[in-house]
Amino acid sequence: MPIDGRNDRPSAIDPGGGSGEASCLPPENRDGRGNEGTITRGTNDSSRRPRVLQRSRPWRPVARMNPLVTSLGIPSGLAGWDLIKSKTPASFPSLTNDPVLKSQIAYFEANAPKATTAKALMSNPKLADFVLTAYGLTSESGMTALMVKVLNSNPKSSSSFAARMVKTQFIQVAADFNYGGSETPAKPATASSAAVDTSGLAAGSTFSNFSGTFGGVTLSSVNLSGATTWQGLASTLQTAFQRADGNQANITVKAVGANLVFTDAKGRGTAQSFAWSANPGNTGPAPTASSPNSLVAGSTATARVGGPSVTNPSFIQQVVQKYQEAQFQQVVGNTSNALRQALYAQQNLPSVTNWNQVIASPPLASVVQTLLGLPKSFGALNIQQQARVYGQRMNIANFQNPAKLASMLNEYVAMSSASSSSSSSSSSVAVQLLTTASSSSASDSYSSASIGALLMSGAVKG
Repeated sequence: MPIDGRNDRPSAIDPGGGSGEASCLPPENRDGRGNEGTITRGTNDSSRRPRVLQRSRPWRPVARMNPLVTSLGIPSGLAGWDLIKSKTPASFPSLTNDPVLKSQIAYFEANAPKATTAKALMSNPKLADFVLTAYGLTSESGMTALMVKVLNSNPKSSSSFAARMVKTQFIQVAADFNYGGSETPAKPATASSAAVDTSGLAAGSTFSNFSGTFGGVTLSSVNLSGATTWQGLASTLQTAFQRADGNQANITVKAVGANLVFTDAKGRGTAQSFAWSANPGNTGPAPTASSPNSLVAGSTATARVGGPSVTNPSFIQQVVQKYQEAQFQQVVGNTSNALRQALYAQQNLPSVTNWNQVIASPPLASVVQTLLGLPKSFGALNIQQQARVYGQRMNIANFQNPAKLASMLNEYVAMSSASSSSSSSSSSVAVQLLTTASSSSASDSYSSASIGALLMSGAVKG
């Protein structure tokens, strides 16, 4: 589906179409490797237009592999929205079975766990593209150094590099991957142990049974009448403990002279409530067993806490799900950009806490401006003016209310459908311009506003 006069398909997670959300740094301020460089600010003219980053040439993200499937058979308008708003990519096997998508996912699953540093992740173009697509940050393609700084940010610090960015996606990706978070290394288990002094064991002098707890495993009335040697006694007890421990070999019992030495490799605790009963049929003196001695409590193993999340298989699957959702939105956009933006808004508006975050995101700004009936020229206002108008005309807390958000998105899709079918009405024309603004060459006003918002937050400094 051609967008903004080009014949290429829109890139993943670029709900507005075209070149996607404005990057934090314009292309003329990137070096040849896509890293951030010096930022140049414009100057306010007599009409007091906002100061924005100068753009010397158009730029769009690098081409990326798109799914082979181009349509899911979804109708446009409210009928399509009713069909997809509660669906997941798994609801559309033609997408999840797409060979390109499956290949990209397989590569990520195999290689992401090896990227234990932010630099390693972002230096691999395939992994970087996967992550940026999954988190709606395709506008940062090639911005390796910037994204390394974001990913290395401490998720718990309100003054970190990621926290000073306007887009919530930067904060989310830093927190999820946790390259900059604190880490407590894994600790192996230290074995627990105990010893029992025994004496008097012989063919005519045996124990009747044993009860007790060791390594967190409890035995009751284990028959010892056939154990006539220290080694036989140790073997009988070891077999009983290991069987009660799920046939695991963590608990061992060894005969060391007349002593029985109990050891639990998993460090789950030492001897408790040991009780030995003499065999009533003994023909000689009854054997004896002392109370457990040489007690070592031990400690269980602890897993690594914090550090890079890529080593966690469940986290890898979370990112895969995000990527599938991103590609789902892309394919939906081939049928209707309004549905694509509605899906994007449904996913991202609940995390919005201030209007600058809306201004910094062309697709979110398009949805909100359409709902408010704002003209195309609204994007040319400075950041404070836009935020003030939004705040006066809409309660931002409604984004966190599922029922109110659902109502707003239904209205947005209906308005977008009406604008497509009634171009003669001036209000319909205005809505049409709004819904296509982020996919047209006129989207620079949004891009400028987005970059201006980032500058105001202090995230990027000249």
